[in-house]
Amino acid sequence: NMIKLVLPEPLSPIIEIVSFFLVVKSILFKTFIVSLSVWYLRLTFFNLRRVSMNKSFIIKIIIVCLVALKASAMEKVVLFGDSLMAGYGLPNEHHLSVILEKNLKSEGYDIKVINGSVSGSTSSGGLNRAEWTLSEADIDLMILSLGANDMLRGINPDETKKNLEQIITIALNNNIKIILAGMIAPTSHGFNYKKSFDKIYPDLSKKYNLSLIPFLLQGVALNPDLNQSDGIHPNEQGALIISKTLKESIKDNYLKP
Repeated sequence: NMIKLVLPEPLSPIIEIVSFFLVVKSILFKTFIVSLSVWYLRLTFFNLRRVSMNKSFIIKIIIVCLVALKASAMEKVVLFGDSLMAGYGLPNEHHLSVILEKNLKSEGYDIKVINGSVSGSTSSGGLNRAEWTLSEADIDLMILSLGANDMLRGINPDETKKNLEQIITIALNNNIKIILAGMIAPTSHGFNYKKSFDKIYPDLSKKYNLSLIPFLLQGVALNPDLNQSDGIHPNEQGALIISKTLKESIKDNYLKP
C-alpha cells in the first residue's frame, strides 16, 4: 500500500516575493504621491485665500477712494451776499459768480457757481431768503458775506451777528459747508461800533469752526483803479481780485488732493 503524506497549508498568504528594494521603492513612491496631493491642496487653499484677501483688500481700497472722492467732491457753490458779490454795476459776464466759475474750470474743477446775492441786502434780508435759497438741491458750499449794509446803516452789531448765526445754522442743517467772508467797519460810527462789528466774523468762524476770509475786499477797497466811480463797488479788475481770493479759499479748504 502507498502512504500519502499531506502537508499543512502555509500559514501566510501565497504571494510572489519581490525584492526588498522594490518594496521600499513602492512605499516611498506611494508616500510621495500622497504627500504631493496634500501639498497641492494646501497650495491651492493658500492661493485661494490669498486671492480672496487680495480681492478684499482691493475692494476696501476702492471703497476708501470712493468715500474720499465723495467727501472731497464739490459741484455747486452759492455766493450769498449783497451788491459786493452780486455784480452791481457790471455786465453779466463780469459778475463775480461767472468769473469764479470760469477760474475754477480753467484749473480743472467742474463746479457750478450760483449768484445768490442781492444788491442792498442786509443780514436780516439774507435771513428772510436763506431757507428758500439754501433749499436748492445739491448745494455743497455757501460763501457768506453779509453785513456791509448793516454797517452802513449803523445797525447794532449784535443784531447783525444774530442774523448771520441763524443763516449759518440753516446752511449747516442742510449739510452745506460754509466760507465766511468778513467785512471791516470804518470809524464813522465810532470806535466802539467798529470794534464790535469787526469781531462778528472771527467770533462766528471760531464758534462754528468755519473757514474765514477776514475781509472780502482785501486788496480792492479804497483803490480807485479797482472800484467803480462810487468808490464802493468793485469794477471788472476788482472783481477779478475778489474771485482769486474766493478761489484760493475754496481750493485751500475743500479741494486739496
